[in-house]
Amino acid sequence: MYGMVNQAIKMMVIETVNEETWDDICTSLDISSSDFDSFEQHSDQVTLDLVGSICEKLDIEAPELLESFGEYWIKFAMNSEYKTILISFGENPLDLINSLDSLHTRLELTFDDLNPPSFHTTRVSNQEVIVHYNSSRDMPLEFFVVGLLKGIFKLFNAICNVEILDDPGTDKARFKVQF
Repeated sequence: MYGMVNQAIKMMVIETVNEETWDDICTSLDISSSDFDSFEQHSDQVTLDLVGSICEKLDIEAPELLESFGEYWIKFAMNSEYKTILISFGENPLDLINSLDSLHTRLELTFDDLNPPSFHTTRVSNQEVIVHYNSSRDMPLEFFVVGLLKGIFKLFNAICNVEILDDPGTDKARFKVQF
């Protein structure tokens, strides 16, 4: 994962809890509590370790933390230099979701060896789509995607309900999104 992801995790912990808790988490993992460089690659294990340590420290389950982080990710991106890119890829939530692959392709120009997931939708009705997610990462990120989808809808002042349709932990997942 790029440092940008770990930087966002750091900011979420500091904003929702406090900096001392973040420092304690870093100390417990024997990593520097300084900022992660957005453009530096870190092993996925660092991110998994951060999630595990945060869950332990805050006494919450990983699915809850990952969903919260998915929503926070959109807020983080909107407060970063990537805001312009993000908002240029859709005029509504479904346009943005369907443009995530194009957005990731554009980011590949900035981030070497970016390993992004893939997203596309299948419309079920005027108020429901199935979001198809495919990732080559060996990490269970379905709950992050739930939060991400909710965050995208919030970006457009809308709400949605998201249900995971497949068993977590696979490289492909489907989500029923009702809005």
